[in-house]
Amino acid sequence: MNFNASRSGTTFEQSGEAPSSLSLRNNKSARARWPELRARTFDGSLQNPGQIENLLSRDEQERLQRLATLIEYKRGGTTIYSEGEDAQFLYFVEKGIVRTCRCAENGHRQILAFRGPGDLLGLPDSGRYANSAETAGPSRIYRLPWQRMHQMLASEPHLQQIFLEKVAFDFRQAQARIMVLGQQNIYQRLASFILEFLYHSEYFDSKTSRLKLPVNRFDIADYLGTAPESAARAFARLEAEGLVKRVTSRAVDILDLDGLIEMQRGRRRSHNRTPASVDA
Repeated sequence: MNFNASRSGTTFEQSGEAPSSLSLRNNKSARARWPELRARTFDGSLQNPGQIENLLSRDEQERLQRLATLIEYKRGGTTIYSEGEDAQFLYFVEKGIVRTCRCAENGHRQILAFRGPGDLLGLPDSGRYANSAETAGPSRIYRLPWQRMHQMLASEPHLQQIFLEKVAFDFRQAQARIMVLGQQNIYQRLASFILEFLYHSEYFDSKTSRLKLPVNRFDIADYLGTAPESAARAFARLEAEGLVKRVTSRAVDILDLDGLIEMQRGRRRSHNRTPASVDA
């Protein structure tokens, strides 16, 4: 495992070759954001109804940060925790993308969600992790002991409400994912995936209309519930329709946003295909 972990301005560096060796150095240059929990509130904001926002106050952020260890993962594909392990920690994503996934008995991986800054990972199910979590690229994540977090929740009703709002928000997102996987064809699913990332300014440049994909083609296929070859054909279909243009394997130009939304909603029809030829 290759990561740095910092607490109170100190960095712990551990290498996979020598797990027992541990060195400490000052970490003044590594400025991390406060822990956040981002979601839509139950009642909505009067100024920005429906907006996703950080639910934690500055005081709550400071107290959570004092309890937390900041872990920096240098590369993608690193396991944060595995399905079935004892759930000793909660995780707050500070930077980067984390994929939560589960494997079927035949070994096929299904990516359940991509989690980014402001998201929460690792809530226990009967004391164990229900899914696995892996970095999709370089990431920074706050790790908090579950028992300490549980004690805070038991004594602070306002923090309980924040967690309830966050869990409810994630539950609604999961319901939307069920609709996508159950009701949309592969082209609509890919359009939905692309549109999801357009809301993140760190990946989408609205001036150039270029989207930098933070995940690879295998992640995309496992998220869409299809094979990588089918996902590639779906990209080709969107390009043929004049909706997007692949610049590199990780960069896509958005050519027709309205058309992409129509494709997502199933209102766009190709002139080259009949409905019967659309892949499931």
